[in-house]
Amino acid sequence: MNRESFTATIRRASTVLILMLLALALVTGYWQTVQGSTLSNREDNPRLVLAERRVPRGAMVDRNGQPLAVSQSTPDGYVRYYPERAAAPVVGYYSLRHGLGGAEAAFDNELRGIAGRTRLDTFLGGLLHRVPKGRSVRLTLDLSVQRAADAALGDRVGAVVVLSVPEGQVIALASRPTYDPATLDQDWEQLRSDRTSPLVNRATQGTYQPGAAFQTVILSEALSEGRAYLTSTVEANASVQLGSAALNCATTPPTSTLSAAYAAGCPAPFASLADQLDRDRLAASILLWQLDAGLDGFELPAHTTGWSPGGLTTTQAVRELVLGQGSLTVSPLQMATVIGTLANGGHPLAAPRLTFEPMSTSLAPSPMPPEVASALVAALSTNADLAGQAALAISGENRLAWFLGFAPASSPRWVIVVLIENGDAAASQSVAAAVRAKLSP
Repeated sequence: MNRESFTATIRRASTVLILMLLALALVTGYWQTVQGSTLSNREDNPRLVLAERRVPRGAMVDRNGQPLAVSQSTPDGYVRYYPERAAAPVVGYYSLRHGLGGAEAAFDNELRGIAGRTRLDTFLGGLLHRVPKGRSVRLTLDLSVQRAADAALGDRVGAVVVLSVPEGQVIALASRPTYDPATLDQDWEQLRSDRTSPLVNRATQGTYQPGAAFQTVILSEALSEGRAYLTSTVEANASVQLGSAALNCATTPPTSTLSAAYAAGCPAPFASLADQLDRDRLAASILLWQLDAGLDGFELPAHTTGWSPGGLTTTQAVRELVLGQGSLTVSPLQMATVIGTLANGGHPLAAPRLTFEPMSTSLAPSPMPPEVASALVAALSTNADLAGQAALAISGENRLAWFLGFAPASSPRWVIVVLIENGDAAASQSVAAAVRAKLSP
């Protein structure tokens, strides 16, 4: 090979090498700059997993300091431990594979110790490889009441809500079926495919027909308009046909008054009210109760109906709404705000909260006159110092059993709402009584 041929070969090889280095630089730059964030956040990124395991995530405790979720140190880093399965619908889960849920997600910044950090704090922490120390979060939940609610539901499908009066603090949020956060990773596919939706918190995310549980809202409007009187004689025990389904009283009314029919969740007198109520005022009343929207500021994911008064264009639509069988659907937590307003003398409870923050009222003005609230409270049945209304609803082929009550009956301190799918009034009342027994006198 002569000198010129050798030089040409060297040049070709150099050109190829330069092009290969340039291509390598472009590919590397693309993955580092354009896709760097995506790579860093991939769940299978070993650096991310190692970094997460180094974080001593803060503890989560109930109102009395009982542990709900704690981080334990192991040779491989910190591992999240859940000592109380009954609290799973509220506490949620923390998983390196499947993310976060419930209160673990809602208070992630506090639990990770990054809440309130400035950009400078974050920069210095990353520069010096300082691991943030998580902060503990104290919930308003009472673990003993949460256990009682979960145990009372047992194998039934449904939910229990307990709020304090008038603070609106969440004392219990039970939901069945539920799951075990400690075995979430290995159970994940089964939980996701389960038709009973154990990962859904029925207390806050459940979408239900209120049925006769809606009567407090309707009767409040009817009494305020002078369209009804609690002492009126009515045909309480009559059945109401709705399509192919029949609506009946939840319990047997002791008398034939509208007052007794309301306490027993009888639909017939309310079907008669449908033609007497002003549609515009009825729609305005629902908006005033804020049953068309979600619960502002509540920390967990909650049901939002998206209901609009524009659907009240026919007599049938109004009748279905008055019977609690229309397009308006509610969650047990939303219904707790309704019975809570009644228990609080017609004044709304503070917006439901899971943390100890200053009390703030979310409903203004009051959706119920005090004199109406007093009359309805007197109408409700009382058993073992638990006042309330049993109610039934129909959702497709599913029969829903509600109980909306408060205790003590004479001076309410707690609101108790029970919803059981495919249940009966006796079951919902039994669950409520078991929860009431766990609350202090």
